[in-house]
Amino acid sequence: MDKKGLTKILSIFIICFYIAIIMYIFFAVLNINALVNYESALVFEIIGFVLLAYFVLGNIFAKPIKTGYFVPLIMITVIYTIVLNVVNLICVTYMANVFFVLINLIVLFVYCLISIPMYIMGRK
Repeated sequence: MDKKGLTKILSIFIICFYIAIIMYIFFAVLNINALVNYESALVFEIIGFVLLAYFVLGNIFAKPIKTGYFVPLIMITVIYTIVLNVVNLICVTYMANVFFVLINLIVLFVYCLISIPMYIMGRK
C-alpha cells in the first residue's frame, strides 16, 4: 500500500473512532436520549463531525489547501471541537433549551467567523 492510501485509511479510521467515542459518551455515560437538549446536542455534534471530517479528509482526497492556511484551520477546528464537546457534555444536563442552542450558535458563529476567511484564502 502506498503512503497516500495509508494516510486515507488511517484518517478515516481515527475520525470514525473519535465519533464512536463521543457517541458512546453521549448514549452510554450521559444517557442523553433522556435529556431535554437531546436533539440540539446531537445536531451540533453532527455539524462538528462534518466540519472536522471535511477539513481533514478534504485536504487528503481533493485539491489541498495551502499549508500556511491549512494548519491554522485544523487548529481552529480542533479548538472548536473541544469547546463544542465541553459545552455539550456539561451544559446539556441542566441548561434550558433556548440558552443551550444560543451558546452553541454563538460558538459556531465565532468558528465560522475565523475559519471561513482562512479557507477562502487557502483555496486561492
